[in-house]
Amino acid sequence: MRLTSLFTPLFLVAAAGLGLANQLPNITAPSLPPQIPTSNPIELIGELSPQCQAALFSVVANPEFFQCVPVAALLPALTDPDFLPSILKDPIHNAAKLLPIFDATCALPKCSDEGVKGALEAVTQGCAADLANPLIQLALGALTFYSPVRDVMCLKDKKDEYCVVETVTNVLSLPDPPKDFRLLGGIVDKLLVAEPKAICTPCNKAILNIVANFLKKNPVALALLDASFHIGENELFIGKVYFFLKCGFQFLDGKVPDPSKIDPAKFTYQVSQTSAANQNEINLIMLGSLLASSFVLN
Repeated sequence: MRLTSLFTPLFLVAAAGLGLANQLPNITAPSLPPQIPTSNPIELIGELSPQCQAALFSVVANPEFFQCVPVAALLPALTDPDFLPSILKDPIHNAAKLLPIFDATCALPKCSDEGVKGALEAVTQGCAADLANPLIQLALGALTFYSPVRDVMCLKDKKDEYCVVETVTNVLSLPDPPKDFRLLGGIVDKLLVAEPKAICTPCNKAILNIVANFLKKNPVALALLDASFHIGENELFIGKVYFFLKCGFQFLDGKVPDPSKIDPAKFTYQVSQTSAANQNEINLIMLGSLLASSFVLN
């Protein structure tokens, strides 16, 4: 177990997507699919089996598809093989390329759970012989995680800025730890000693509970996350310990607040309670802390 497992799946995804992975030691992030062989999506589809093409057509032919998927805004990411690599290489200057996708996605209604489930089943069954194709890998990943990713993308804070932007900005702005404190270096140490107010924000509470609630109900998604990012049940437990210690028990209570209606300066992220249930949680946290310490020492 690595100390970097303190991070939640969402932060790891955001970190990888915005180029922070280079600053996080010992994190095994999934490699991008091989470079798409052509920039023409029609030619890409032509490389698939007839059964897979039919499955994809059935998804696109669903009337709901164009009502909830911003096809025009996604075309640059789908047709330009340098789109995502350029963001990973220089996130400071290129991450703004993602904002039009955020805007377009959030301007449309969310795709229904039934529609996403049907599309996932169609692609899984129809493209069984094409799973090695990077286009199908991307499609399956996008369909599997569509619901939480879309919800997180569209969260906004009190300033009407996207929560993902706020969170990454806060992390990049964290001060360095004391000179005599060093465990793994980089952002890891900064997060460990960060003031709670920088971590325990309305945006982060909403983001974390969206992801946690989704993974509890979707073991297949958790298995995919484990296979791709090496984040499984153990890593999630350590992540929960981190946020319990940093933000209190109520921060991961399954409730998703609306950050756009909450002033971070007045946000109460930890409420004092003395029930027996909370005492059990305290005991759990103490045990988790001991376990986490043993991982560091080992």
